[in-house]
Amino acid sequence: MKIDISLTEKSIQDAIDKLERYKDRLQDKCIAFVGELASNGIAVARANTGNFGHYITFSYEIKDTTDGCTAIVLATETGRIQSTWQTADGLKTVDVSPLLMAEYGSGWKAKPHFNDTRGGQGTFPGQTHAFDSEGWYWRDESGELHHSYGITPTMPMYRAFLKMENEIMKTARKNFS
Repeated sequence: MKIDISLTEKSIQDAIDKLERYKDRLQDKCIAFVGELASNGIAVARANTGNFGHYITFSYEIKDTTDGCTAIVLATETGRIQSTWQTADGLKTVDVSPLLMAEYGSGWKAKPHFNDTRGGQGTFPGQTHAFDSEGWYWRDESGELHHSYGITPTMPMYRAFLKMENEIMKTARKNFS
């Protein structure tokens, strides 16, 4: 917003009035700004869920703050995946988080996008082959042998963050001009 002003009483009063009107619309502009950023981030997240898309939903919440507002992008699982395999000791079963698999992956190809040991390679419960460059073989419930290198992460939330971060200035200009 640009306000031209001269040193007259009327010009100064006009500038004050324009600023008051802008101030009255500022919270709505903040909501539109963070809402657009969040929506664009969610579109990218949805496009990067790999095979886990039907297990993950995305949404956002907008909260008023003393400085304007904040949008929080949420990823929520609609359920868990039960993974079952055959071992010499019988069937093994573990519940797997589709959101963590999409974000961090599993197996030796998986790489967390930051240095964090809470997820990613070597963190699957009871794993023994996470760092094996040849991958590993596993038997399904019927005893059939399969080979795997793990699941490559698609990083939906990380990619959403990058999209939102890259569009801050463009979206701000659009919503606050």
